[in-house]
Amino acid sequence: MSITVNLHPILQNLAGGQELVEVTGQTAGECRDDLESRFPVIKQVIRGSRGELRHYCEILVNSKSTYPEELTAPVKDGDQIDVMCFFAGG
Repeated sequence: MSITVNLHPILQNLAGGQELVEVTGQTAGECRDDLESRFPVIKQVIRGSRGELRHYCEILVNSKSTYPEELTAPVKDGDQIDVMCFFAGG
């Protein structure tokens, strides 16, 4: 099963400049785990100290929010996951 992950621009730098990454999994969480296994530094940015998804990250499946079941949302072959990061500053 092949799922495409569309990475936020900040995460693209941590994935060797890739915007789209093919991953496998049956849930959004399994796909996140596959992504992190290939790009471990991404884990430091999107996960908190207990492994939870950080509050400034959101996972969309086929452009639809998966909140509050971000990591248990089912995915199927051909789906697209967007990893969004919301930062503020000035």
